[in-house]
Amino acid sequence: MKIIFTKKLIILFIIIYFIITPTVSLMLNNINAGEQQYSFLANSFLKLKTYFIDNTIFLPKAEYLSDVTFYEGKYYWPGGPFPAVILMLFVWLFGLFNLFFFQGYLQIFLIIFILYFCYLLAQRIGFAKYDAMFLTIAFYAASMFIGVAVRPWSWYFAQVVTVFLLLASFVEYYNKKRYWLIGIIFGLTALTRITAGIGIVFFIMEILFFNKENKKIKKLAQLILPFIFIAGLIFPYNYIRFGNVFEQGYSKQIIGRPQHQIDYNENPLVKARNYGMLSAVHIPSNLYYSLLAAPIPIFKDNISHVLKFPFITSNPWGMSIFITSPYLIYLFFLKNKDKLSYLLFITAISIAIPIFMYYGIGYVSFGYRYGLDFFPFLFILFMRNYHYQYGRLSNKLKFLIILSGFINLYLYLGYNYNYLLINNYNLC
Repeated sequence: MKIIFTKKLIILFIIIYFIITPTVSLMLNNINAGEQQYSFLANSFLKLKTYFIDNTIFLPKAEYLSDVTFYEGKYYWPGGPFPAVILMLFVWLFGLFNLFFFQGYLQIFLIIFILYFCYLLAQRIGFAKYDAMFLTIAFYAASMFIGVAVRPWSWYFAQVVTVFLLLASFVEYYNKKRYWLIGIIFGLTALTRITAGIGIVFFIMEILFFNKENKKIKKLAQLILPFIFIAGLIFPYNYIRFGNVFEQGYSKQIIGRPQHQIDYNENPLVKARNYGMLSAVHIPSNLYYSLLAAPIPIFKDNISHVLKFPFITSNPWGMSIFITSPYLIYLFFLKNKDKLSYLLFITAISIAIPIFMYYGIGYVSFGYRYGLDFFPFLFILFMRNYHYQYGRLSNKLKFLIILSGFINLYLYLGYNYNYLLINNYNLC
């Protein structure tokens, strides 16, 4: 009876998630079809420009784009260029018919591959097909990933691309283990989000600790050389834009939209950046939002503490990874502490350090979304060690995954429902 109940529950869960989340995604993009900076940048690349140009289909004037960098009379996008590169073909094809290619069109397929990668990795680690399905749900729904999956704005689109690349590297690692291909993947990762590119440290350490002495140099060369070549493309890209190979544009970035800068110095992110763009002073706040922050209540007014529907919602500044992914608490109690486990954990910490020193935190987020740069390493660690100790998922863990998925969906939908009401959008 337990197996029948569990199968019915998972079928219900899948139906709800894969009807509601695409519907919400379409609704949010119809309400505000902006924040398509990577599609705009892809159009610029097609015209051999590195700045936003005003002849893109549906493109408003560049000053209406959020979080852009203004330099010598032009607007640039400080994010890594690779997401725009993979959009170029689609932007060009749609442009032939005078149509705009939204990032969400490609993001749908990236998410399908991400789900497949999770399912495949769970099986490669040793889980049965049914348990692998639950673990796939855990990654998609019972984590901060749901927040970037549903809304394909540029910041989130880049993180979906990053997660796709990180999981692809592990699929290769558990398959043919071609280090030259992993090096290429991480080069592209660094061209998407530099912090996630630090993840190559895991494979460097794996070669050093798990390969014979006479093969280490060859395999390190296969891994590192393509990574350096591809990741190094960021330097000429930066120089072409800003005349400085180390300037990506973040130090000159206009936080928010340029036309909304009446009280710019009162912007909380601007205030935070004034303490240093990358500084140890930001570590406590990032630790708080990544490990301790909880959902927030919604009050009927600014005086009483009377709650209104949906009563609680996600904190847009972030929430603890142990709230969005409570199963990660198992990491403190699983017994397997082999060398590979330590390498995964060390890599996650290595990626997290510069993220925790960054002023931005990740606003607006569902959960601690910057954590997606290291979350795949923690997820692989969780799957390996759980399988080593238990072999198969317990019914309690399955229920926890399903419950967490529904709670995350409720918190996410509640935040967007409240946002629409506050901004007086027509919900019809």
